[in-house]
Amino acid sequence: MLFSKTFSRFIQKNICDSRCYNSNKNPITRTLDMIKNDLKRKKNIVYPEHADVVIIGGGFIGTSVGYWLKTRASSGLSVVILEKDLSYVNVQQNISHSAFTQHFSLPENIYLAQYTAEFFRNIKANLKSDIDINYCPNGYLILASEKYAERLEQNVAFLKEFGVKNELLTAADIKDKYPWINTSDITLGCISTESEGVFNPWALLKGLVMKCIDLEVNIVNAEVIGFNIEQQRDVLMEGVAPGKFKKINEVIYRTNDNEEHAIKFAACVLAAGDCSGEIAKLARIGIGSDLLKIPLPVERREYNIYSIQDEMMKASLNTPVIMDTSGLWLRRNGLESNFFCGYHPLTTNKPKELLDGNYFKNVILPSISNRYPIIKEQQVMKVTTEANDCNTFDESGILGTHPYHTNMYIAAGFGKLGCQHAPGIGRAIAESIIDGNYSSIDLTRFGFDRILLNEPLIESNMY
Repeated sequence: MLFSKTFSRFIQKNICDSRCYNSNKNPITRTLDMIKNDLKRKKNIVYPEHADVVIIGGGFIGTSVGYWLKTRASSGLSVVILEKDLSYVNVQQNISHSAFTQHFSLPENIYLAQYTAEFFRNIKANLKSDIDINYCPNGYLILASEKYAERLEQNVAFLKEFGVKNELLTAADIKDKYPWINTSDITLGCISTESEGVFNPWALLKGLVMKCIDLEVNIVNAEVIGFNIEQQRDVLMEGVAPGKFKKINEVIYRTNDNEEHAIKFAACVLAAGDCSGEIAKLARIGIGSDLLKIPLPVERREYNIYSIQDEMMKASLNTPVIMDTSGLWLRRNGLESNFFCGYHPLTTNKPKELLDGNYFKNVILPSISNRYPIIKEQQVMKVTTEANDCNTFDESGILGTHPYHTNMYIAAGFGKLGCQHAPGIGRAIAESIIDGNYSSIDLTRFGFDRILLNEPLIESNMY
């Protein structure tokens, strides 16, 4: 999934810091040439000095925030997105983001997933008429061993209260439907009957970016390097000594031409994915005193994605995404004759461990061999390494204003759920800025305060 010529030209014409590039038959070479030319060419570009809202990060969540702010307020708000990599190379490699499910234990995640299903149903009206996210409603199959069977039953009953339709399957039912799955250690399964499947996340992101441009969101190709902080002697805040409060009011960024600029803002949205924790430090979050002592616990987590040739499995095109009780997931690669698979790591796994060859040999390969015994080791090949923004505190997203910097809105730490939840997250941030509260889905529990209070919010169905 690489830049289409149409999208590439559209971006070049409409974003700040755009250039004209030579065409190249090889898309990868073309992208690299674009970056090289950026460093060589220089134009008299006018960079914005003021904005009502500055969004740091132009990925799924950042562009969704921009889309919703301008959809709600139109010309009443000036919105700038700062994105350091408009080639979106990392996004194009994120295969696991294409799975869409409602199978959660937290009401917030269920409501967000339900809204995304609605957003997808009306995708052409919401974004552009020529957008096609290739949504395939082939379902999501959850497998549970005896240890997790009771929890699965309870969760299915819980999901019914939210109108989510699932069907419980016995091990015999699963074996009958999918004879290539080993069910000897499976007690129960659950398969969705509507609004779950796979989609093209790259097409969704392109749609959000192009719609932002249509709505006159100013997208700037630049990297955030700091904030200007102004002392507010007349502001009183609990936990902060009188006259000592300092407010962030300006973001400093560096362009590809190595020039530094600043934008004054009323509100700032931090949606920079796995860079969010480091950018937060620029506002002294995690390195300051009092309320600024606690860091934003969002870090980069990398893991490998593998391909399995479907020479023996002969699975049908409507084979669901399969989530194993061990943490292994598997999904068919569209119309191709292979499957993609990966492993949802434990919170105790160290980042380097996930990319180690021993982790594949000792954890992933045994899980594949156990669940799909007809697969041979030589059929499993690594295809890419993905990166997610992991909230190391409880692995749930962090959303809402920071308790000290009340004009900074955080939207990070959602991991791969950030893609499928992006429409609802963007709407929630826009509501928070414009209305002062969440008016559609109450996402208060995702707030930073739970970290201050040491109250983890655990999504128990991400195993």
